[in-house]
Amino acid sequence: MANEKRGRRNALPRFPNKPDILVPYEQLNQRRKELEDYLYNLLNIEIYRRNSETINFLDISPLSFVGDLGMKGKEGTVLKRTGSGARTRCNFFGLFECGFCIKCNYFCTSLCGKWQKKHLVVKDTFIAYLNPEDGKVKSVILMDGGFGISLGVYTTGSRSGMQITNLSRHIVIKCFTKRKAKEWMQFIQEVSNREGKDFIQTNPHNSFVPYRSSILATWFVDGADYMSAVADALENAKEEIFIADWWLSPEIHMKRRTSNGDYWRLDKILQRKAIEGVKVFVLIYKEIEVALGINSYYSKQKLVEQCSANIKVLRHPDHARAGVFLWAHHEKIVVIDQSLAFLGGIDLCYGRWDTSEHKLTDLDSIHHSSIYIPSRDKLTNTSSKKVLNCPERHVLLPLAIATNTITMATTRSMPLLPVMDEKTKKDLVLPTDNSLFMLQEKGDGVKCNTPELQRKNLLEVAKTTVDKMKTTVKVKRQEFINMVYASHEADADDVAENKLTLPASDTVDTVDYPCNLERTTKLWLGKDYTNFIVKDFNDLEKPYQDLVDRTTTPRMPWHDIGVLVQNAAARDVARHFIQRWNAVKQEKAKLNSCYPYLLPKSYKDCKSYAPFIKDAKKHNVKCQVLRSVSSWSAGFLDSDTVEQSIQEAYIQAISKAERYIYIENQFFITLASMDKGGVKNQIGETLLKRILRAHREGAVFRVFVVMPLLPGFEGEVGGPSGTALRAITHWNYNSISRGKDAILNQLLEAGIEDPSEYITFHGLRTHSMLNGTMVTELIYIHSKLMIIDDNTVICGSANINDRSMVATRDSEIAVIIHDQDFEDGRMNDIPFLCGKFASSLRKQLFREHLGLLSGKENINLDDAIIKSFYKDVWCARSRKNTELYEEVFHCIPTDKVVNFAILKQYQDKVSLSISDPLLAQEMVENIKGYLVDLPLNFLCNEDLKPAAGTVEGMMPTALWT
Repeated sequence: MANEKRGRRNALPRFPNKPDILVPYEQLNQRRKELEDYLYNLLNIEIYRRNSETINFLDISPLSFVGDLGMKGKEGTVLKRTGSGARTRCNFFGLFECGFCIKCNYFCTSLCGKWQKKHLVVKDTFIAYLNPEDGKVKSVILMDGGFGISLGVYTTGSRSGMQITNLSRHIVIKCFTKRKAKEWMQFIQEVSNREGKDFIQTNPHNSFVPYRSSILATWFVDGADYMSAVADALENAKEEIFIADWWLSPEIHMKRRTSNGDYWRLDKILQRKAIEGVKVFVLIYKEIEVALGINSYYSKQKLVEQCSANIKVLRHPDHARAGVFLWAHHEKIVVIDQSLAFLGGIDLCYGRWDTSEHKLTDLDSIHHSSIYIPSRDKLTNTSSKKVLNCPERHVLLPLAIATNTITMATTRSMPLLPVMDEKTKKDLVLPTDNSLFMLQEKGDGVKCNTPELQRKNLLEVAKTTVDKMKTTVKVKRQEFINMVYASHEADADDVAENKLTLPASDTVDTVDYPCNLERTTKLWLGKDYTNFIVKDFNDLEKPYQDLVDRTTTPRMPWHDIGVLVQNAAARDVARHFIQRWNAVKQEKAKLNSCYPYLLPKSYKDCKSYAPFIKDAKKHNVKCQVLRSVSSWSAGFLDSDTVEQSIQEAYIQAISKAERYIYIENQFFITLASMDKGGVKNQIGETLLKRILRAHREGAVFRVFVVMPLLPGFEGEVGGPSGTALRAITHWNYNSISRGKDAILNQLLEAGIEDPSEYITFHGLRTHSMLNGTMVTELIYIHSKLMIIDDNTVICGSANINDRSMVATRDSEIAVIIHDQDFEDGRMNDIPFLCGKFASSLRKQLFREHLGLLSGKENINLDDAIIKSFYKDVWCARSRKNTELYEEVFHCIPTDKVVNFAILKQYQDKVSLSISDPLLAQEMVENIKGYLVDLPLNFLCNEDLKPAAGTVEGMMPTALWT
């Protein structure tokens, strides 16, 4: 019976036999109903529904009734000339992309091109054509500033021909009649002038999209909150996920201090969503391997290994073919269902996750301050003095039960293991006997001075102790245990051989007993515990192998900013991603059907809902998405086509500032004069003009600049390994205080006796205890943020340098946000309307930098420019903190070091933290917050530019600026 029903359902429906002319007038409605039923039943049969003749008859396609793609526009079969949509093919190393090649391409396509049937589809903001045989999208033409349509023999060579162009594509199609061509042209022009107007018109800042009003926006300070929100958004994705990163680490944990194991690990989240049917598209910068160790190939392979059908990863650029060797894709984007968009300075990679505490150490959460570990290595790269060898005052626990690696310390006698109560025994998780002793790879950073024979004895003691333990808990998730407790990653061969190797070295390491799971979970696992100046990244395929020895080296804290925008603004961010993805698809995977073209969703009725964001953090704003893109990065046909709306927005916002400008940025490379001497961006010049205007008017105007104390490049400041570090330092200081084009020197030359009345430069620093020793480290500022007058914010991936601001270099994305909800405030003790988004972000940053998050001090942050705050709190606290750090730690950079000779003497001095730890501890209790002065005289008597004979010296200046 079931087979009989199935046969009837799939049978060809019966067409009415009676001719239309014989149907009486009163039966026309019935006749219409019979035809509708016939077509309906016909379309219920898959073989007919997908038949190209059926599709042509109905003028439909797989895109016709997809709700989020907008209206069903005009569709139909046309002839497309092959090769008309391709860029010139004879480009070699980027050298031959010239007018001759373009003319050659036009000649070849006109002479040799063939006409093929395609199904053309017009939607509200784009045009696409499909293969009529299988319905797959073969190309997408977004409506943009270069969008246009023309027809006729002069442009196409055919009376019924039509040419459609935008900034990235041009196609030539031929209709079956001239009348059809005119109908197509009229419809496309109407749609582009109506729904596509936002993208075709000239927008503010020459951006590819206009301002969007009534947008919900949220800010995030530091990586912990940002990544947690991104993880929740990924978890709630229903249709598609877009991710674009300069660097992506698949094993990064988006949430920490959870008992869910690797549930919140990025690759696990994406694989889980892919299995659910969500489409995941990832764009990663393809690095030059000899210059960068971010290993994008490994990231790609790791992401697609479990669910390659729904996770697609493209890397770009192919350097030799494109002729792009110096520039990078620098955007940091996460887009969910084209309705939520995260952007800012935070890559989903190692080293970015951090909290407002900016911890320097991570030796499990069990208290370590009472354990003394001698070390011959300096404990911080920005501390001027190496730690002295001291007599051993304490012994170390000999066994780390919870790890698959056993480390021993140099001790004169073996202490007894602590007595465990029954609760501790139940909480304790032990490895199985076969996996207890595992080989530690040489160079993993776990080191020991114990001789080989003594190590064997210690091993026997340790193994005997373990064997005597009465309670062992079955390991349910061995991978999770390795991840949480072990600092390093063991090979599979090591597990099989059950060997233990303890490399000899000058330092010791120890791991405490885990008393329970929550207490011993590290926040930064393996490679995520970083100090970029001490050691750059390598061996990324071993994610849980430590990069630096965390018992002797403090991590470098990371300070960053991200934002979330929703609704139409999220559509704009998605549109940028789609443009880039389709350009890379066209360039690298045109014939690979596994990598589809992406389509932008309609802007009509676009809404989003983010329940994981607290209502208190959502703000109603007006915003515009900004970019720095050019031909190589966005796929424009013309190499002269660029967009640098980020720089234009910066310049306009600075020029219109009335009260203050707050800048947090990784770099400050921008010269304050018309003669820029190798630096092209105009931000420094615009800042200078705005300050001089305030000086002429006698107005109170403040510029706060917060930036890293040192660039985040591996190497020692005074050593041969620090060439790149010194090169960036040179350009930063040339923009600030050295040379005729520096902004402070320009202000002095203009007659301003004290430039600090208008502009000050600061960094961030913190301190801690590492195994009984006081340590300090700078907080690396990676933000790309500007706040103006408590009502305007620019946040994104763009640094203040030419690499980010000049469109032909790195690709960048940002958003300018204007508040639409205001509250009463004061500026220089005068009533002033403050935007809720901008002012709340500025106050949160001030609280963090000034040490006010605990609530123990009550300092009014409403008025940022009044003298009682600017001079007596901001500048005074920064100066006091700087003096305390220099006296206690002898840290660098410092104004006391003006050349390399003094630097060596300064480093040889014993700091107070070593000579008198008790007094030093009393003094650091007076340090409030993280804010310190940027030392403007550091190495001021040295030429920090790379020497001509070095590799860095042979690189073009544009690489550093």
